[in-house]
Amino acid sequence: MSMKIVRAFLVVGLTGCGVAELPEDVPNAESTASVESPVIVGSVNWTAATSLSSTSTERTRSKAVGYLSIPAVGSRCTAWLVANDKIVTNNHCIGSSADAVGAKVSFNYEDGVASTSRIWYDCSIFVKTWTAEDMTVLTCKALNGYLPGQVYGKLTVASANAVNSSSMYVIHQNCDYNATPSCVPNKKYSPGTVLNTNWSSNELSYNADTLGGSSGSPVLAGASAANAHYVIGLHHVGVGSNYSSSAYNTGVEASAIRARLAELGL
Repeated sequence: MSMKIVRAFLVVGLTGCGVAELPEDVPNAESTASVESPVIVGSVNWTAATSLSSTSTERTRSKAVGYLSIPAVGSRCTAWLVANDKIVTNNHCIGSSADAVGAKVSFNYEDGVASTSRIWYDCSIFVKTWTAEDMTVLTCKALNGYLPGQVYGKLTVASANAVNSSSMYVIHQNCDYNATPSCVPNKKYSPGTVLNTNWSSNELSYNADTLGGSSGSPVLAGASAANAHYVIGLHHVGVGSNYSSSAYNTGVEASAIRARLAELGL
């Protein structure tokens, strides 16, 4: 299966995932006719980001990750702050300025936060997209005088690519809608291990759990790894079937992300 086709499968829809309803402030969810997507590897191994120690680096990093609502295409993904006013997500989530119209991000879309208390930033300004890296950058506007990065912080891309067998984790917006169709995709922490840093050109694979809707998430080096808590990948493709121990997920490596951000002076 070509990468282009696989990427088209990375989304999760109201019909495809069986979600009966979403909070009123989240009118859009990713749509697809396929069950192929980023995958849960074996049994579910993720926790709510809010369950992390409030003083941990993992929790601090998680605050710069948000739920990306994309009304122009009736979809949702995950995005993360790379500057005070810039977010990164996948090209297959937002691939043009037309797709970006009305895009908004909530960085406090978390367990324990009521829908009426979620804060939404207008992130509809299209900057640039790269098809080969499945990567898009958008600009967010200030809210109440503050840019989102000034409130939630930002992530830094690692200066070197990850190494095999090192610890890693993904911060993403999701829930196991296969098991619980009515679940709400709050912010999750998925730990795992880097499997193959040469999965394909500029891509690495890992066994951290994700699902459709996690697309665009940051992959970060674990506490015991080199470049701990720095971004080592941009999550985008799952391989295999959900709940299979042979399944895995993949992302674009740090070197490719850095090269594209450098084009923007980031």
